[in-house]
Amino acid sequence: MRFAFVLAVSAAALSADTLDFGRYTVIVTSIAGGPLEAAAGDEISRRAAAVLDAAGYDHTWSVAAYLAAHPTAQRRLHRTSSSARQTGPRYLSDGTVTIDYEYPLTGPVLRLLMPPTDHGRLLGRRACPTCGQAWPEDREPPAGARLEPYEEESGVAYTGILIDCQGLELQPVLFPCVVTEQGDEVIGPGFSDPENIAAAGPVAWFNDRTLALTSERLGVNPLVVRAIGVTGANSCDPVVSRYDAARIHGSRQNLDLLRRCRVGLLTD
Repeated sequence: MRFAFVLAVSAAALSADTLDFGRYTVIVTSIAGGPLEAAAGDEISRRAAAVLDAAGYDHTWSVAAYLAAHPTAQRRLHRTSSSARQTGPRYLSDGTVTIDYEYPLTGPVLRLLMPPTDHGRLLGRRACPTCGQAWPEDREPPAGARLEPYEEESGVAYTGILIDCQGLELQPVLFPCVVTEQGDEVIGPGFSDPENIAAAGPVAWFNDRTLALTSERLGVNPLVVRAIGVTGANSCDPVVSRYDAARIHGSRQNLDLLRRCRVGLLTD
C-alpha cells in the first residue's frame, strides 16, 4: 500500500487528526460514543478544514496562506460539500474505541485549490513542431509556437516516472514540483492536465521501492531518476540534474506521462 504521510494538527491526547498524502484524504478521529460522534457534522467538517489549512500547499505556501491570498477559491471551498466516509470502529490497547471520518481531497477540493497548469517550458533538446528538426538552442520560438522534444531513434518507451528522494527528508505538500538546480520546473502543474490532477492527485507517494516499481500508476517500466537534493521554504521540491531533466522531457511520450500524472515520489 502507499505510505501514509501524516500531518498532526490536533492537541487531543487520544490521537491527532491527519492528512494522508498517500490517499489524498483528510482523516478526523473521534471517540466512539463521545461528544464528536454525537455532535452535528459541522464540528467534524471544521476539524477536517483545520487539517487541510495546516497542510503544505507548495514550496512556499501552506494551504491556509494560499486561501488567504485567493479569497474566491476560499469562498468556493467553504461552500463545497464533501461527505465523510465513516470507518471503524478501532479498538485501542487502553480500551478506547475510535471511529474515523475520511474526507477525500480528490475531485472538487483539488480542483478548487489547483495552481495554473499547462505553462511548462520544455527542457533539453527541442525540435520544430512542423518539421521535427532540431531547434537552435539560442533561438526563441515564435509567439504561440510550442516546441517538441527532439527524439532519438532508440528512445525507450517508459510507463511512468519515479523520482527517488530517499534520505533527503522531503516534506509532503499538495502540489510539489521537481526542479533543476537553476529552478526550472521539470515535473509539476505546468506539465499536468488539471482533470488528471483532480482525479488522482498530482503525484503518487511511496516509501517502498518494490511497491513503487510494481504500482499500477507507474506501470511495468518506469523511468527512475535519483534526486540530488530538495529545495523550497517547505523542503518539498526534489531537485534533479539538468541531464536527468532532459531525459524526463526527452520524448512526447514522457510528456504525456507528465500530463497524465503518472509520476511517483519515493521517500522515507
